[in-house]
Amino acid sequence: MTRKCALCWIWSAFTLCASAACGGDSDAGAGGSGGRVADAAGSGGAGRSAGGTPAALPSAAHTVAGVVSDVAKGTRIAGATVQIVGSDRSTQTNARGEYAFSDLPAGAVSLSISKAGYAPGYAVAESADDAQGSVVSLKKLGQMQRYDPNLAATLVEKTDNGPYAVIFTPGSLDSSDTNLKVAVTPLDPTREEAALPGDLIAGGASPSALEAVTFAEFSIVDSSGKRVNLKSDKSAIVELPIPLALRADYPLDSKIHCYAYNPQTGKWEDFVEGTVALSSVDHVTPVLRASIRHFSWYGGAPAIQDQECVVVQVFSKVTGKPLSGATVSARPGLKATTNENGVALITVKKDSAVKYTATKTYTDTYVDDQGNLIPQQGSKVIDFGRVEEDRDLAPLTTGPCPSSAPSNPDTRNAVRVETGPLPSGAFVYEITAIIQDGNTTVQVEKGIPDADGSPEDPEPVDDAKLTLVTGDGKSVQLQALASMFPPGTLPPGTGVGLYSSPSGQPLAAEGGERYSLQVDVDGNGSVDASASCTVPGKLSWTVPQNGVTYDAAGFTASWSDSAAGSGVQYIAVLFHQDMDGAPGAVYSGSERSFEPEPALTPGAYRGSLQSLAASADFAGVSVQGQLLCGVSAAVEVSFSIR
Repeated sequence: MTRKCALCWIWSAFTLCASAACGGDSDAGAGGSGGRVADAAGSGGAGRSAGGTPAALPSAAHTVAGVVSDVAKGTRIAGATVQIVGSDRSTQTNARGEYAFSDLPAGAVSLSISKAGYAPGYAVAESADDAQGSVVSLKKLGQMQRYDPNLAATLVEKTDNGPYAVIFTPGSLDSSDTNLKVAVTPLDPTREEAALPGDLIAGGASPSALEAVTFAEFSIVDSSGKRVNLKSDKSAIVELPIPLALRADYPLDSKIHCYAYNPQTGKWEDFVEGTVALSSVDHVTPVLRASIRHFSWYGGAPAIQDQECVVVQVFSKVTGKPLSGATVSARPGLKATTNENGVALITVKKDSAVKYTATKTYTDTYVDDQGNLIPQQGSKVIDFGRVEEDRDLAPLTTGPCPSSAPSNPDTRNAVRVETGPLPSGAFVYEITAIIQDGNTTVQVEKGIPDADGSPEDPEPVDDAKLTLVTGDGKSVQLQALASMFPPGTLPPGTGVGLYSSPSGQPLAAEGGERYSLQVDVDGNGSVDASASCTVPGKLSWTVPQNGVTYDAAGFTASWSDSAAGSGVQYIAVLFHQDMDGAPGAVYSGSERSFEPEPALTPGAYRGSLQSLAASADFAGVSVQGQLLCGVSAAVEVSFSIR
């Protein structure tokens, strides 16, 4: 078994106040202290259960408790409104991003989550004999753009994957307001799948698991803030870029099933077929082009055809023993509940890397500073665990799981998921990385998150594991600079937090090559975040050349790029050396030539040429920062004008 363990984090142990503790309605999420929350320096669930084993701890019936977080930063979101769809019951998340509903009718519960500045979020939970947990991630709203519905228009949201677009025809929206605002919120499921609403399951008579390809949320509001949608007999065209990691699987002219999320049912519905084509915006990016009949969350997600049934076994990190009554979901795949042996059978995509998530919710329980689960009236705790598994062992069965599955299947081939509490004041990590010709440098810091989610009073991290993956698939382990100091050299309690290419293995960054940096911030073997970018090519002046004199009339500067791709931004400056180095001409853009306007005056000049570094944000829970890809120095040239 090959265990990738990407996002193998045990994330959320949090305490939620009940109605008696909060002094209000049972749906109140804000205010009140509830129980204590473990300190950030605690053991993270490695202690014992002082109130008995997790299986024996209370879990109230018909209760749903959860937390809302930012999918990019991993930080919790306070003041988000959580509503039960189809009812008037709602609450707001407290300062720790927590919410709770009790005394719910039995059955499926569909939740909508809203917060200013974020795209709408949705989740699905089950009101059952035991309390259920719901962990929700929100995506920052795309740029608001103005639109007059009487006009034809193409509105675009640019991303690293390419342009997301919605194409309107005149009179297609159910509003006469000429000052509408439209936001297109892109979502790359290879990095942000946690923000997809609900379970990735198609509606219909029997559940059908879907495989995420590309998604976006389309929000349209009028001047009063009321949401606007398409007329019942109208449609719009959307173009959603295929993520870089999936383009080989979905070439041009491929057909992809498309669905819209229905908050009422908690399913993906309104099936249409889209086609992979070149973007009508940049004519380069492969996009999923499809017709949309309702604006909400929408995307391409083909149904899983090749299925297999796998055995999943969930363990409590507190006790090390199997955990019964845990809810297990798989992507791509379905969901199930563990039996008394912590075992669940789940249908997943055959021969694929699958993310498994397990939750277990306790009521009248909190987590102390040592990770112990302690009985306390009015508090709630969610155990959470996630692991990505790339299996090479035989499944229980080929095809979907049987309806009459064995109660105690062989667990030797089981996927193992551990759940446990982590203090709510967990660190956030900040990463700054530069890939350039000759070397790669990374800084890793951590701290308690401040109001905007950045680490407060950050301290260096020297025990992270960083892996650079080159365009040809070669992996290079970066070296912590702290490891180069002899033992006892650094003062106690101090660190460096810097990493570089290993000694004797300098990285010669190739122009046009795409590099990925994988970060395991705590060195536990799981990838917590990653980012990818393409290194710009090496530049060379065509005109001017060193020592050559040119006529001012008709002079045009030009250059070559060893990896001349679309979208590269250049900066070229021609300095007049007889005027104390004042710029005689400056160019910034994507062309590889320009004619100075006005023409250069006679004299000696120095030319400087650079391409802007490509960049990408790190995607991961509780990890933020930026990766830059660029060359190390400007290209200089000296010449004269007559």
